[in-house]
Amino acid sequence: MFPKRWERFLFFRITNPTYFREDLGKYAPRITSSTQTHKNIHDIDEKGGKHRDIVSSGIAFARAGLNELGIKQNLEDPHFDKGSQLLERDELGDKGVYDSVFSKNGNTHGIILVAARERDRCEKEMNEIKDIFNRSIEVVELFEGRVRENEREHFGWKDGISQPALEGISIPKPGQRLVKPGVIIMGYPGDPLYGAKAARPEFTKDGAFMVFRKLEQNVLFLEDYTNTNWRSIPAEPENGLSLSEEQRKELFDARLVGRFKSGVPLALCPYIEDDAYLDPDQINNFDYTERDPGHGCPLAAHVRKTSPRQLQPIVSKEFLDASAMVRAGLPYGDEISAKEREEWEHLTEDQKENAKCERGLHFVCYQSSIDNGFYRQTTAFGNNDFFPLTSLAPKKIGQDPIIGGPQKVEDSKEQIDITQEGEVTLRVTNDQGDKYEITGVAQKVDTSATAFEQKYFVTSRGGEYYFVPGIRTVKEWAKAH
Repeated sequence: MFPKRWERFLFFRITNPTYFREDLGKYAPRITSSTQTHKNIHDIDEKGGKHRDIVSSGIAFARAGLNELGIKQNLEDPHFDKGSQLLERDELGDKGVYDSVFSKNGNTHGIILVAARERDRCEKEMNEIKDIFNRSIEVVELFEGRVRENEREHFGWKDGISQPALEGISIPKPGQRLVKPGVIIMGYPGDPLYGAKAARPEFTKDGAFMVFRKLEQNVLFLEDYTNTNWRSIPAEPENGLSLSEEQRKELFDARLVGRFKSGVPLALCPYIEDDAYLDPDQINNFDYTERDPGHGCPLAAHVRKTSPRQLQPIVSKEFLDASAMVRAGLPYGDEISAKEREEWEHLTEDQKENAKCERGLHFVCYQSSIDNGFYRQTTAFGNNDFFPLTSLAPKKIGQDPIIGGPQKVEDSKEQIDITQEGEVTLRVTNDQGDKYEITGVAQKVDTSATAFEQKYFVTSRGGEYYFVPGIRTVKEWAKAH
């Protein structure tokens, strides 16, 4: 949770395991401990240390990297032990072409992270670390991320607002999700394998799984989408309330994410943002207990999908708490230039929707279980048309407009008599004579002037699953050379 300004991500392959273990011992003193991180955050928050030259560093290993070091035990997570994020791209809904660093199974053995306030300091530290491992690794790729001048991601939203708090480690703000430390850190209460017979190897204690994703953001396409559809927001949503055109545009965007771009939650300000709710004691102090679910914050909004609240008794609080993860990504890429905007106007709609964009988010998250955290949030929450559940009868609400991906839809020419909405089962026969039953929810397509098709503005360019060992484990591995 260190509030970095610049960060470098070095993806590497181990070329000599014996030398690597020896070099790992030389690097170990540079790893930033949790105690030091806590002190750094305290100095920044309490002692006005925002301009201090603080550097933070860490290392993590992919399944292929552990194998290369002769560490063959399963870590008892189905996604990490499977071998690579690439093998799950279909389940994750990734439709784009992966960057070369992620395009082959086991292409990276590990990742070294360096964060600092200043770019030069970040680069210097990374170069010194590269020198330590000069004889034992080859660099596969080097990414760089940084906090933008307005401290928002490229779409314009304030990021990192709703992090969980860990019991016994941090003091939660009002409304902040408080979870057991083992939800994030292995070997403690909250870890799904804590005390289990099928426990992980001892070396995993104090570690965590890290997920890296390169998420490309099509900013101009989102702007076009807003400019085309903002009129779906009524000018007078309630008696006595009138919205200007600009307020309607801001509200349209806010309903995609669940917050205004400043961070003010729709659950507290359903129409016009109030800066008073930016107060740290207010910004997360809400739930979703509307009489009309989705009235304040749409059910499919990004924050309501990925960080659901108040779904009892349909979904337990324990299940939602187990899905928490700590996010720590940074934007990458240049700002949009005047020339790029001019060229954009000459593209076709199809070209705009599928444009390759050189900006986005280096997404990083930490958890003790990828299955409970990242994978569940992506597949069972974000990409699930029927989540969150607000009643025993599932209702299709659509996917997360930020991290979701289009589902395959087959158009049928056959006429089927459906007279009402609700659950329906269709029996169909394919060209080979195979019979299938398709069960789902019939929902009439809205073809009115205010209806609009859901589009997607984020393309995954790949990523990887990593294990972040505790410092004690790093030192033990280094001694084994």
